[in-house]
Amino acid sequence: MVERSFSFGKLILFLISFLCCVNLVFAQEEDKYELISVDFVGNEFAPSRVLADIIISKETPFWFWKFLNTFSSLGKEPIYFDSSLIRTDLRILKSYYDDNGFFQSNISYSIELDHKNKLAYLVFNISEGKEFKIGSYKYSGISESKIGKWLYNELIETKNINWGNRFSREAVETDVNRVVDDLKSYGYMLAERGRVTVTIDTSLQFVDVVANFIPGKFYRIKEITIEKKGPGKESVSDELLYDIVRIKPGDRYDHSQLNLAQIRLYRTGLFTSALINSVISDTVNNSVPINISADIGMINELGPELIVNNQSSTFNVGVGLNFTRKNFFGNARKFSVKGSLISQDIFNVNYKNVFGKIGLKDTTVLGFASLIASVEQPYLFGKNISGKIDFYGTAEQTKFYRYFTLGTKLGFNFESPPFTFFNNYNTYIAYELESITVRTSVPKEYLVGFLISLGYSVPPEDQVENLIQKEINESGLKHSNIIIGVDLFSSHADDFFSPTKGFNFQMSLEHAGLLPFIKNLFSSTKDENVQYYKINLVGSIYTNPWKPSPGGVGYKLRIGYMQKFDGQKSIAQNKLFYSGGSNSIRAWRARGLGPVLTYITETGEEATFPEIGGRFIIEGSIETRNRIIGDVGSVIFVDFGNTWEDLKSPTWKTTAVAVGTGLRYYSSFAPFRLDFGVQFYDPFSQKFIFERAFFRNFEIHFGIGEAF
Repeated sequence: MVERSFSFGKLILFLISFLCCVNLVFAQEEDKYELISVDFVGNEFAPSRVLADIIISKETPFWFWKFLNTFSSLGKEPIYFDSSLIRTDLRILKSYYDDNGFFQSNISYSIELDHKNKLAYLVFNISEGKEFKIGSYKYSGISESKIGKWLYNELIETKNINWGNRFSREAVETDVNRVVDDLKSYGYMLAERGRVTVTIDTSLQFVDVVANFIPGKFYRIKEITIEKKGPGKESVSDELLYDIVRIKPGDRYDHSQLNLAQIRLYRTGLFTSALINSVISDTVNNSVPINISADIGMINELGPELIVNNQSSTFNVGVGLNFTRKNFFGNARKFSVKGSLISQDIFNVNYKNVFGKIGLKDTTVLGFASLIASVEQPYLFGKNISGKIDFYGTAEQTKFYRYFTLGTKLGFNFESPPFTFFNNYNTYIAYELESITVRTSVPKEYLVGFLISLGYSVPPEDQVENLIQKEINESGLKHSNIIIGVDLFSSHADDFFSPTKGFNFQMSLEHAGLLPFIKNLFSSTKDENVQYYKINLVGSIYTNPWKPSPGGVGYKLRIGYMQKFDGQKSIAQNKLFYSGGSNSIRAWRARGLGPVLTYITETGEEATFPEIGGRFIIEGSIETRNRIIGDVGSVIFVDFGNTWEDLKSPTWKTTAVAVGTGLRYYSSFAPFRLDFGVQFYDPFSQKFIFERAFFRNFEIHFGIGEAF
């Protein structure tokens, strides 16, 4: 009897405990406060968005994302205030300020609760204090006696931190890693970093830093062994790998040269994988063997291609077929034949006309076809110089013309060390035969405008087609020329597809007219082919003011000019500058900006002939790039500029301005972008957006990669 009552009492206690827990859970659920805002007060050095990114407490999402979350996985759940995170957030903020030289910062918080609506407002109060500066910055563990006078002085002279700089842990870490990399590149294969000692003087607000290093022994290359595998291993000799790698026994160990040698192997296209390793376990005294492991793929390759690009600032889709013969007659030479067919600007095609009576004759149907045979030599004269010769035939259809080109081009690519300003440049010489025909499907007023742009007076209506056929198509629009050019590249951005810091700069110089110049020297009959020079400058700067959050702000400026200096014929239309498009001023379609020709027809009406191209171009862009959620991002941009006939034409009134926004999907391959551009100021009508119909002022562009 006693035993039964005891069990019954335990059951009662269990039920009471269970009900208390349930009540506690429900009470906690009822006491949840949605965290509406996280604010920072008193911060001057660090932007609030940066501080918000590094702490754990986050604001609840925008209502739209919460709404999406109710029925899909695309949205975000509400975020509730959690007081247990405050202590961690305070430590994170204090560490951030300490790492940036604000050792006397003081951080507190306050929380406001709206009990009626169950909302919470969190505020961090920050007293940053004074910034501490570098009093002294020294290296320990390395000296002239240990690593040699030249290398020691080189490390000291290239030191990135000086007296008076604000203390920054990131800057110290960057400099320490630089020293270790330099030691490894000058023979000290096992160089390591030691402890970094920071001494803080709170009275003078100075910091003394001592970075310790362990250089280890100096090493030279002992021997080089090669391991080959893969279906093409019998077609590639060991001597070829030695020539490409260019590392010899007895050379000092250089970690950076090993990396460059591995890159050279990949650039040949012969290897599916290529690794160069130092065999540390087999070191003897001060020498280390090097092993080259290469997996050699198929020597002959034939495959179809799906082509998607942004050539000519339009979104293009096409197909191609490519045959490649690797190691063509040895020396890693590559022979390839490629055919392609591309449809350009597919989003602006008038499909109603295309599938109607007009068909492919419609002027919105643009395209490009090419057949190219190439021979490429990856390394010439034992240097980082690659050579390539192309033999090509192309046919391009634009809105008003068709271009047919036969040519050959010899080009050389030179690589410079990455720390030089121009670290890559191309030189080329090409011979081209070009024939241009006018599309007779375009309206007659455009044909007349085209004739006027070439210097003809306004022809009678019944003579237009005759002039086009005989004067233009049969003789007037045929060119042959030798073109010489150089492209200089300065690539110093941190990422190819999505840069957040650094800069890129390109300078292109081109001269056309060597052939007619030579002909005129030895012939009494003057060659009528055009002679001109062309200059194109493009610079981009990237910053990330809200680091460590991903994203950034990009700035681009482009200036181009070309000048005809001899020859009776006009510069070919496809050589001129055009503005508008997905990589240009995004509120206009491709070639939608630039000079226009206006004339009076025989009936007294005014007719306008667009897309004639210009000889002077200025374009600029400012764009913010932000991540919304995961791999999805957004941008806000301002584009400005135009293309003009000559240097005297540009004015503020003829400068287009576009504003817009866009979405980005950052795939593992490349960013995909969708941009919506609005014509803020139109140079043709000289009206702002407020004075024009909105839905006639915008353009949508799809592209691959960032706009710049």
